[in-house]
Amino acid sequence: MRKPPIHRSFGNAIKGLILMLKSERNFQIEVLALLVNLFLIVYLKVTEFEATIILVVSFSVLSLEILNTCVEKICDIIQPDYDERIKIIKDMAAGSVFLMAIGSVVVGVLIYAKYLL
Repeated sequence: MRKPPIHRSFGNAIKGLILMLKSERNFQIEVLALLVNLFLIVYLKVTEFEATIILVVSFSVLSLEILNTCVEKICDIIQPDYDERIKIIKDMAAGSVFLMAIGSVVVGVLIYAKYLL
């Protein structure tokens, strides 16, 4: 099977992001958090290093949310009916997003505290 041209690969990735934005509430909230962080980075004039850390953790949360959604959708295809084993898998995937979100809040507090206090 031949690989698609690079512009088609980028197009498919963008379609995936648009689908996430349209259909996933948590992703929408996390994108809003990214926008707030972008505003704060500019408004508070944080250092380049601090901005890099904030952006890395913000995009990590978004990436994990996409992976979590993929795991959930695959699980729903494999087992459309309730299954305790599928619930455990979904809970663990959601836990990874939750853990990264907590970490990102901690990073935000540690960085922004000196600018806001």
